[in-house]
Amino acid sequence: MGSPMFALDHVSFGYTQADPVLRDVSLQVERGMYVALLGANGSGKSTLARHLNGLLVPQAGQVRVDGLDTARPENILPIRMRVGMVFQNPDNQIVATTVEDDVAFGLENLGVAPGEIQERVTRALEATGLGDVRLRPPHLLSGGQKQRLAIASTLAMAQEAVILDEATSSLDATGRRELLALVRSLHSRGGTILTVTHRMEEVLDAQHVFVLGQGRLVMQGTPREIFARVRELRELNLSAPDVAQIAGYLGARRPSISSDCFTAQELLAELRGEIAGGDEAAAAGGEREVAAGGTGGAVMIEVAELSHTYLQGTPLEHVGLRRADLEVRAGEAVAIVGATGSGKSTLMQHLNGLLRPQTGRVVSAGVDLTRRDADVLALRRRVGLLFQNPEDQLFEQLVGDDIAFGPFRAKWPIDKVRDHVRLAMKEVGLDFDAFKDRPIFALSGGEKRKVALAGVLALRPQVLVLDEPTAGLDPKTAEDLLDVLGSLKAEGVSLVFVTHNLDEVLALADRIVILDEGETKEAFATEDVIRRPELLERRGFTVPPLLQVLRGVREMGLGTIVARRPDEAARAILAAIEGRGEAASPAAAQGGER
Repeated sequence: MGSPMFALDHVSFGYTQADPVLRDVSLQVERGMYVALLGANGSGKSTLARHLNGLLVPQAGQVRVDGLDTARPENILPIRMRVGMVFQNPDNQIVATTVEDDVAFGLENLGVAPGEIQERVTRALEATGLGDVRLRPPHLLSGGQKQRLAIASTLAMAQEAVILDEATSSLDATGRRELLALVRSLHSRGGTILTVTHRMEEVLDAQHVFVLGQGRLVMQGTPREIFARVRELRELNLSAPDVAQIAGYLGARRPSISSDCFTAQELLAELRGEIAGGDEAAAAGGEREVAAGGTGGAVMIEVAELSHTYLQGTPLEHVGLRRADLEVRAGEAVAIVGATGSGKSTLMQHLNGLLRPQTGRVVSAGVDLTRRDADVLALRRRVGLLFQNPEDQLFEQLVGDDIAFGPFRAKWPIDKVRDHVRLAMKEVGLDFDAFKDRPIFALSGGEKRKVALAGVLALRPQVLVLDEPTAGLDPKTAEDLLDVLGSLKAEGVSLVFVTHNLDEVLALADRIVILDEGETKEAFATEDVIRRPELLERRGFTVPPLLQVLRGVREMGLGTIVARRPDEAARAILAAIEGRGEAASPAAAQGGER
């Protein structure tokens, strides 16, 4: 049968002696397998992944790749010719001055013939949707486009195994769907796939799942076996897919409904069977919903006819925004959604003055940025910005110093600085004593995002502008962060956030604004989208499984349910099945786990 593609034998590793990241990990991945690696932020996933192509060498134990010991220097090149890796932060692997040169870089270093290089580059760019920007400098790409570029560079190498470390975190729904189709195609041709992800729905494609907890291998099995262990997953800051959560809640209370459902189609089939069993007469036809969002507060942000062109008047001129219009009120949460490269991050960077209007008007937190004398320093104390890539705003050596940077610059008293740093760290789920003196370089990608956000929260801004706020965060931390943002919103803080994750739109946003090719096209109240998911579907968005379930429930006569989270949907569906005639909100039907 031959040696496995990856074999770890009692592997331990730490970036500092006092803080081991991997602890005695042993596992095997057979050639041609599709496996997923799960774990909370800081559990050691990325560290383990970097052992699989020789970027890291174990301090104890042994790693073999296709039978080759990674600790032997002469094996490193053969290993990397076999194993490609897409990093969590694509900037870590972009090296050339144009997109096509970056894809060709590895092939040129291997001495591949020029004709074959051109063919492979073109094929990889077309597969990842980058054909139209092949001559663009990588630094002018959006975050999602950079992620696609990293993936294209790996695909062009045609290696036997591919490791994906949160490779879909910055991709829009279409890009995510296309990448997963590519991955499935690679696997069907015999490739070995290892994906590190926090998107539970993506795990369902895998044949086998490994789960890390505090650097140890704590669970393994098929996706269905792993997701059936709901309580253990929650203890590890993980969760099952939304549909599985709903099915688990219903199955625990109605044994005739199977808890073993992982897709909307499976669950809806169970519900149809339940209704056909005699409950259709009891089904309530009324509407059940969570209290509506929205606010009538003062206008905090006003954007009118805004456009922006990068490198104007040069051969590299590139339009980032054509015409953007936006209004955000105090205490309102607005989600900006759109395809990769649609101008979302460019719009965000105008809201605290990082970019100034070329044409159009931006008034943010009372500061008119079209005026030459605009008080940008005052603006940035009122409007906090979290970048898509947290490394872009982390520059101190230690966590506590980085979070305290803004308050110190504001000349706050030391006691106030300490109190705000402690509070901000608590809000993002970082223990003050455990993390304040930890080196930034020793953090995981998700932990860096928490530190970057804590640095923004420490200044207590009036407006929070967040670019992909939950990217790279484990499910429990993401849920906790959304709760924190919801609390800030209730206190009157305005939220503007860019996201490719429609689940967090449902959980937090009052309104959804769609950007398409640099223009604001449409805006919807989030509750209208919950009632009519086709509003997003017609714009090319993939309907989240939660909304697929709610639409199916409505179509089978159980009434219109407006719910934002799986637990709310589950309680409302159960109420409908049990024939509760009153139009009670899911929040009022107590019980069940969040």
